[in-house]
Amino acid sequence: MKFLITAAGTGGHVFPALEFARECINQKHEVIWVGTTKGFESKIVPEHDIQLLTVPMSGFRGKGFLDQIKSIIRLVISTIKTIFYIFHHRINFVVCFGGYVSLPVGIAAIICGKYLILHEQNSVLGTSNKLLTRFAKIVFLGFPLHQGKKKNMQIVGNPIRAFDTNQDFNRATSETIKIYVTGGSQGSEFINNNIPIAINSLDASLNIKHQSGVNKSEGVKDLYSSKITVEVAEFYQSPQEIIRWSDFVICRAGALTLSEVSSLGRGCLMIPLPSSIDNHQLLNAQEISNLKKGLIHEEHESLNLLSNRLQKIYNKKLYLNWQNPVSKIDHLQASKRMLSSILKII
Repeated sequence: MKFLITAAGTGGHVFPALEFARECINQKHEVIWVGTTKGFESKIVPEHDIQLLTVPMSGFRGKGFLDQIKSIIRLVISTIKTIFYIFHHRINFVVCFGGYVSLPVGIAAIICGKYLILHEQNSVLGTSNKLLTRFAKIVFLGFPLHQGKKKNMQIVGNPIRAFDTNQDFNRATSETIKIYVTGGSQGSEFINNNIPIAINSLDASLNIKHQSGVNKSEGVKDLYSSKITVEVAEFYQSPQEIIRWSDFVICRAGALTLSEVSSLGRGCLMIPLPSSIDNHQLLNAQEISNLKKGLIHEEHESLNLLSNRLQKIYNKKLYLNWQNPVSKIDHLQASKRMLSSILKII
């Protein structure tokens, strides 16, 4: 079978799509990828020997009037280009992983009469997926939807990179608490500027690995107390290794990060991005909180409360209760479940 996969922009869309693409290739199916020239995918996808075809699509929501007009024009051009790609490559299935690029690709699949498959990573449907859901053969979900699911929806989890499932998940015995701090692939100024100060209030032996985001590392290490062992990196190529190293994680509430943390038997202090569309990061965080795998701190709350929550995690040793490899959703099997369900269509 021939699959056209699309995902663009951030790692939260691209990495799950990449894991699904790997599963397709491992099972001897052909894959092409439709993305943009400026998104995260433009660098990552070619590194995995997957053919990348591009469209000029850009985002619509949150833009000014002129930029919205430009987005509509790009939508039309991107749809036409994708129609050509579908026919030229004789595509059987079109699989969209959300983001603005999914809209023209999804429209092209509908026009061409091809099977349209969607994957939603978050607890609320993104704009493109919301518009395309009624036309999709299957809508795969990474987390249960905040507003409930429809007949064509299946909860499969978020595709994540495989790791050694035989790993020892024994609780930490060292007196030194290891914390992984990350604002995601793009970094977070709020986390970079405030977490070090909040962590300094802990009277404990600490070892910190802090992912700052590209070009955002300057001055971060200096904010930490000299008594704390700290490593600051702009980007970790293997975040799963850092999650496994840690006792708990301080992070945004992107779907991919939370899927990896929960699958690796760790919990987290989650700081949802307040500007996330439809506030989906807060809804993601609430899903993890309901599983008793983490606490939520919102940016509008005080830094004193942030410090208090860290004190609670340390004093009550909540991170030990969070260190449990059992997850409500097996994200590791998401790609296999998706591909199996898709192939059953024919």
